[in-house]
Amino acid sequence: MKRKYLLLLLCVPLLVTGCGKVPELQNGQQVVVELDGKQFTAEEFFDELKDGYGTTALVNLVSNYITDKEITEELAEEAEEKAQTEYNTMYAYYSSNWNEVLASSGYSSGKQLLEDITNNYRQSLVLEKYLKESVITEEEIQEYYDNSIYGDSTIRHILIIPDVDDDMDSAEVTEEEEKALEEANEIITKLQNSENFEEDFISIAKLQSDDTGTASEGGLLENVNNNSDLAEEFWEAVKDLETGKYTTTPIETEFGYHIIYKVSQKDKPSIDEVRETILNNLVDEMLSENNASIIYWAGLREKYNMTIHDDTIKNNYESLLKQYQKDTE
Repeated sequence: MKRKYLLLLLCVPLLVTGCGKVPELQNGQQVVVELDGKQFTAEEFFDELKDGYGTTALVNLVSNYITDKEITEELAEEAEEKAQTEYNTMYAYYSSNWNEVLASSGYSSGKQLLEDITNNYRQSLVLEKYLKESVITEEEIQEYYDNSIYGDSTIRHILIIPDVDDDMDSAEVTEEEEKALEEANEIITKLQNSENFEEDFISIAKLQSDDTGTASEGGLLENVNNNSDLAEEFWEAVKDLETGKYTTTPIETEFGYHIIYKVSQKDKPSIDEVRETILNNLVDEMLSENNASIIYWAGLREKYNMTIHDDTIKNNYESLLKQYQKDTE
């Protein structure tokens, strides 16, 4: 709808006069539309619109201008690739009634939708670029490096999954969870009494682990770090384990109960080696906050010294920002 509105603003003279000259009143005001006994001017049209979607339309125009100024060729290509992938996914899902879906969303063609998706990615990537270059400080990068960067670990783990299904009541689910926990504790007891710990761990993993992706390899997971898309409880256990040690109590995650053994851990990489990773993670954290994109985009407009001269739109814009900032607190 926003896109349709912007097109309306841009195309008003064409809609009224076609390829001819836009008519004017004696005072110089342009006539947008006329009918028997009445002429509506561009100024009247603008005054009506700015109390509604005018602020949004203006902000979008400014943001698109900044995006065009800030985007690099590399980011533009990335935006196009991501947009095409998202578009293709949507088309595959809705292909049977694609035209109806487009129409219900206010689009007359798939090309228009793709343009909007691409523009959204362009703005997102430009905002990320701004945060990396102008908002995130060296102190924040160093703090993240000190507290959240670790050398890659090689681990083995055994997973015991409770045998539950959707037809069970809560008592039955609890019973199966207790059985799984008991089995995990029995495995730990075996390992504590083992004379050939690593061999036994591998053997038990192959025989009893319910992780079908690693069981055949003795529960092996390599290059594990805090960016490895692991369950939080699992990663915290790995992080706290000393090399050569294992968890002496089962680690519970949404998947079940784990016994984790840390085989080795590499030295921590230098800050230069992981700088881009740190920046990406910090940006993700910043943008995960409520209304973060809106608030940071306001900062990017300030960088360009945006000044709104119309009092109505200025007051609307400032009120909206204050509300977004309040909602974030």
